[in-house]
Amino acid sequence: MLKPYEMNSILITGPKNLQEKIIKELHKLKILHIVEHLKSELADIGQPLETTNKLSEIIVKVRSLITALGIKQEKNKFELKRGLLEINHTTKKLNEEVNKNFEELRKVEEQLSKNQNTNQELRILKNIGVPLENFTSYKSLAYFTGYLEGKNDITNLEKELSEITKNFMLFDSTLKKQTFMALFIDIKNKENTSNILQKIGFTPINFTNIGGLKGNAVANLEKIERQNTMLMDKSNKIKKQIEKLAQEYKGFLLTADDFLSQELEKAEAPLKFAATKDAFLIKGWVPTENLNNAISKLNKISKDKVFIHHEDAKKEDNVPVKLDNKGYAKPFEFFINLYSLPKYKEIDPTFFMFLTYPIFFGFMLGDFGYGIVSFALFYFLKKKIPKGAALFNVLLLSSAASIFFGFIYGEFFGLEEIGHFAIPHLISRSHGVTELMFISIAIGIIHVNWGLIVGFVNILKEHGLNHALFEKGSWFVLEIGILFLLLSYLNIIEIIPLIGWLFFIVSLIMLYKGEGIKGIIEIPSILTNTLSYLRLMAIGLSSVSIAVVVNDMAAGFFHKGGFMILSGILILLVGHALNIVLGLFGSFLHSLRLHYVEFFSKFFEGGAEKYSPFGAKE
Repeated sequence: MLKPYEMNSILITGPKNLQEKIIKELHKLKILHIVEHLKSELADIGQPLETTNKLSEIIVKVRSLITALGIKQEKNKFELKRGLLEINHTTKKLNEEVNKNFEELRKVEEQLSKNQNTNQELRILKNIGVPLENFTSYKSLAYFTGYLEGKNDITNLEKELSEITKNFMLFDSTLKKQTFMALFIDIKNKENTSNILQKIGFTPINFTNIGGLKGNAVANLEKIERQNTMLMDKSNKIKKQIEKLAQEYKGFLLTADDFLSQELEKAEAPLKFAATKDAFLIKGWVPTENLNNAISKLNKISKDKVFIHHEDAKKEDNVPVKLDNKGYAKPFEFFINLYSLPKYKEIDPTFFMFLTYPIFFGFMLGDFGYGIVSFALFYFLKKKIPKGAALFNVLLLSSAASIFFGFIYGEFFGLEEIGHFAIPHLISRSHGVTELMFISIAIGIIHVNWGLIVGFVNILKEHGLNHALFEKGSWFVLEIGILFLLLSYLNIIEIIPLIGWLFFIVSLIMLYKGEGIKGIIEIPSILTNTLSYLRLMAIGLSSVSIAVVVNDMAAGFFHKGGFMILSGILILLVGHALNIVLGLFGSFLHSLRLHYVEFFSKFFEGGAEKYSPFGAKE
């Protein structure tokens, strides 16, 4: 419980013709954490199995289909009957069908997009009554289409054009406070006309999508609307067909992806092995409890033709860590994984967090009304988000602690009495601030020294008694010295200050010998770390203060009666909801900080690699 699973290093070597059998057996056992081999003069890196390229090609197709069909990862009960052969055949057939549907859908959507652009152009032209076939290239005519800034510009334009030629036709309509015009004029006056239009602020429009259309704009708009209706129907049918394919082949594709991922993992495994021309060598770690079974299975599958060597972990080994905690403490591994895994020889702090994290959380939130609400919320979220079960289990336990402390404080949604009934309590947060301060500091002293004791044990196991005494024992001597000095100078007991100073000086010497100048510099941290636990009181007081303010505001509205009662209820609901959210975030984060910063810094180094057995899923 306080240490990870015991590990043994293992070396497996044998002839190349047995490599694939050994890989398959190891993948099935799911216990070997492979240590990747680096190329050296003695041995090269192994080559992947021959099936690797084929598997890679198929898995790319399968994942492309999963993406194209919008299939989400979920549990399914589909079973492959013919393995890779079935996957290859079905994927090829499905890929052709999906591509065909998407190609048809692409053409439909392209036509819809083109129709939309044509539609926009036709709406501009529908009020000028010019046949669409007139908007084409002429040898003797030029035409201009676009917007003028105002209606008066048409009159001015007609006047100026009349001065240069009588051979022109001008059509106009008003669109969104702008004047659209279409002008046809003999080609020899094209340049002069262009200059006139530029002078009066003409904005040209090019009609690129109406080419080939005949008749008027209104008739063509109706025709396009009918065509769009047909295209939308076709698009919906194709999409339904794609959805049907997704539903029909969802199980197959997810199972195929999982199967191919495992096969590809096996095929690429030799890239982590050492290899010569005729042999392979696998190095890794196996939990000691699984070692004998693994050796037996490998010898059986190879008919005793592989050599297996194993030994206990050495001091200098970088051992992968698999945490070993009972079910009640296991959810708290979430916080350790979030921070850093303990080294193989270090004490695992998961159990300690199980003991203290909910207490800190409950001490701060400490209201049995808030605790009940948060418990119900986290229970609901746990059912809705199964992947977050570990975190929600922690929060459920912490909410239970909040309910417990709510009874200690006698608080229900910030109230210490309901009606004329005073809720029984051991300590009042509203009136016992001094007591809460001393309790918070006492918790800090206990928690910090707990960390120092764990640190002492870690160093004792790793480096021996002398190191442990100088590096961690010095802090206890320092605390004793500070205690004696306080008792002396505050006249609490009759003791000469010299004793306290002697302890203090001895602790400085021990610290310097144990940690060097770093230890001396960190002396103030023992005080700051302890005082940091005052946040247990501060966060709790801020929460209860807000609750009291919300209750008082609501009470003021209740006293006014009538419609104001509804306002009071709204204030209660919104105010307490916001306070619960703030209280939950504050309690969660500050409880975590007290462990990560104040507690872990006294003993925890971390940095271990996570145990990741070959063939096992996350």
